[in-house]
Amino acid sequence: MGDAWREPARKEQWPKVLRALRADLTQYTIYHRTNTVPMMRRLPPEQIQILSIDIEALNDSVEHLSAIYSRLGRLAEFPQVIERLRANVDDPRWQRKLTYQQAMTAHLLDDTAGARRDLAKLGSITSEETDLELLQLHIDLNGETIALVDKLKLYDRVLELTESRSARFQYAAAKGVELTLAGDKAGAIATTDAALRIGRESEDERPFGPNVELWFCKLLEVAGIARPDRECFVEAARRLKTLVMRTDHFTPAGVGHLYRCLGDVLRLSGQWEEGALAYAAGFALDCDPANQIFEASCRLMQGRKEEALATIESIEFDVLNPPERADFAIAYAAIAIALRDGARLDDAAAKLKAVTPARQYFALENVKYQLAIERARAAITAGTPVPKSSRLLDWISSLSRWFMVQPNIAGLGVNLNNLVDDAVAARRRKQPPSDKACE
Repeated sequence: MGDAWREPARKEQWPKVLRALRADLTQYTIYHRTNTVPMMRRLPPEQIQILSIDIEALNDSVEHLSAIYSRLGRLAEFPQVIERLRANVDDPRWQRKLTYQQAMTAHLLDDTAGARRDLAKLGSITSEETDLELLQLHIDLNGETIALVDKLKLYDRVLELTESRSARFQYAAAKGVELTLAGDKAGAIATTDAALRIGRESEDERPFGPNVELWFCKLLEVAGIARPDRECFVEAARRLKTLVMRTDHFTPAGVGHLYRCLGDVLRLSGQWEEGALAYAAGFALDCDPANQIFEASCRLMQGRKEEALATIESIEFDVLNPPERADFAIAYAAIAIALRDGARLDDAAAKLKAVTPARQYFALENVKYQLAIERARAAITAGTPVPKSSRLLDWISSLSRWFMVQPNIAGLGVNLNNLVDDAVAARRRKQPPSDKACE
C-alpha cells in the first residue's frame, strides 16, 4: 500500500510506524469492501482471484503489526487486535489465517498450551496442507507426538512449498537428523548430499546472506555426523568464523549462539582448544550454560581435568533444561572417570537417572549411559582401569549432543522437536518492514 511507515521505521519511531501500518490496513480493508465484496456477492470464491490477493496482503499487514506490537512490548494486546480483524474479510481462509496468528502469538508469548489449543481449532493438519507457515507451526508445537513416517512427509511438504533457501537447509537438516536417529544412515546421507549440492549451486548464483549461511553450516554439521565426514565440520567452522564477525546483523545474544555453533563443529572435528575458546566466547555473550558444559568437555579431551571440573562445577544444575541436564550428567561423569572420583560419579549417576528423555531413542541412550557409569564406578572401586570402551568417553571425544539427548539443529536455540522456534525467535527480534533482504 503506502510508504508512510518507511521513514519512521528508519528512525526507529515505532509508535509512528504502528499508526502508519494501522492506517495502511484500514485503507486496504476499505478497498476490499468497495471492490472485492461486490464480486463476492455474485461469484463463488474460487473464481475471484483478487480475493486471494486481498487475504494474503492483509495477512502480511497482520504480520507487520505483530512485529511492531512485539517491538513496543505490547504483544499481549495483540490477540484482541486479531479478533477485531475477523470481520474484515468474510471468507474461511481469512479466519484460518487469523487463527494461525492467534496460535503464533501465544507461542511468541511462551504460552505453548494456548498455542496448541488455538492450532487445534483448525482441525487435522496433514502433508496435504498448502499453508506453509501453518505446517511449520504444527511441526513445532506437535512434533513430539507426530509419528516418524508422518513427520517425514511434513518435512517433504515444507521442502516442496518453500522458496526460502534457509528453510530448505533447515528442513533438510531436520530430515537428516530424523533418518539418522531412525537408523537410516543411507537415507540421511542422500538427503543431506542433495541439499548440499543444491545449496552450492544456489550460492554460485547468489551469495548467501547471514541467515542462509547459518543454516547451511547446520546442514554441513548434520551431513558430517551422518557420514561421518570431518571435512564438513572444517568447512562449517570456516564459514562460522566469518559469520561471528557479523555484529551488524546479529544481536549479541545471536552472536553468542553462533559461537556455540562454532564450538560444536570445532569439537566434532577434534579441535579442542579452539572449540573451548569458542564456547567460552559464546557464554560471555549469552550466558548459556550449555556452552560451559561443552567447554569442560573440550578441556577434558586436552587432559586439563581440573580445569574441566572447575568449569562444569560452576554451572547451576537446577537451572538447566532437561536435555542439558543430561548433557551435564554425561560430561560430569566423564570428568569423574578421568579423575577416578567415585563420589562425583555417584552424583552424575543420580542426575542422569533424574532425567526423563522425551523420545524413545534418547531414553535408551540414557539407560546405556547409566550402565556405563556403573561399570566405571565398579572399576574405580576395585582399583582397576576404567574400560576403554566407556560410552561416556566415546561421547566426549567424537559425537554431537544431538544423538545423546535431544537433536538440536538450530543456530539460534532451536531444537528438532520444536523446529519452528527459529521462526519464533526471528519474529521476536524481527525488524519492521524494510528494504533490506535477510537472505
